[in-house]
Amino acid sequence: MERLKARPEEAIADTFEDAAVRFADISGFVPLARQLGARVVVDMLNRLVSEFDALSRRHRLEKIKTIGDAYMAAGGLPERSTDHTERLVAMALDMLGTVASLRAETGLDVKLRIGIASGPLMAGVIGRDKFSYDVWGDTVNLAARLESVGTPGRILVCPACRQRLEGKFEFESMGVVPIKGIGDCEAWFVLADG
Repeated sequence: MERLKARPEEAIADTFEDAAVRFADISGFVPLARQLGARVVVDMLNRLVSEFDALSRRHRLEKIKTIGDAYMAAGGLPERSTDHTERLVAMALDMLGTVASLRAETGLDVKLRIGIASGPLMAGVIGRDKFSYDVWGDTVNLAARLESVGTPGRILVCPACRQRLEGKFEFESMGVVPIKGIGDCEAWFVLADG
């Protein structure tokens, strides 16, 4: 944001060789939204996104955007770091706890599917009226695909994440999964009590 303020006419575009991205999506959201109606859905999403934003700040991660009921965040950018994958997983575990609390309070069957991938990516600011800081690349696509093939209530990570997190968390193999645009990829669930 400071770069944009200092030089608004200059394009902000960066390459990060070592970053990580996390997608989280509410499983079964569309039928749940139909059942609940607009007011309850907006209240629920506002509560969740507000709590997720606070978690992003606490874990020193960059919220990229929300897309409907999905929440996207990244680590290792715009400031580079070495522990961003670990912080993304820690935040993901906190997100699962937040959703579990909402489920216990409301009785709503709300669960998150979460996918995390590590690797290189590009980032920059796009747009003029409603500009946004966004990210692109195979790492982003892999995180999105892992979320989509994952299991509600669990965190699914790529091989690069598993390697970075070795000794910090325990894992359960999901096996090899076909990832559109990438090919077959082994994936692991992070065990919450690891």
